[in-house]
Amino acid sequence: MSQDRPSINDLLSTVKQFLDDAGPKMEGETKYHAQVSSYLLGICERELRLGAAFDEEEQRRLATFLGKEGSLPDLTTELCVRIRSGAYDDRWEEALELVLRGTIDKVRIVRPGVLAPEHRDAADKQ
Repeated sequence: MSQDRPSINDLLSTVKQFLDDAGPKMEGETKYHAQVSSYLLGICERELRLGAAFDEEEQRRLATFLGKEGSLPDLTTELCVRIRSGAYDDRWEEALELVLRGTIDKVRIVRPGVLAPEHRDAADKQ
């Protein structure tokens, strides 16, 4: 790959900045679509920057909690099955903390600005 090419993050950032600058000058439906597009590009940028690490960490936490290895989707399904069956009724606080941590990470990608300050990372962007 050529080293002169802009990175995918640079491309997303450039288009997002254009939409953020041009959007306020637009009206009606076009303005709305510019705002939505900018929002979606922000999600893409955060997913590329944070997603893999969040998935790896969630998979590790689930494997530790469940006491077994597996893919993230398989471990998530297993956790849901066990919670529904009542298997963690005696470990409810621990299970809740596990689910909360995964949810916070997902919100940090989709809409970090709505998180409580204690759940935000300094690098989170709106």
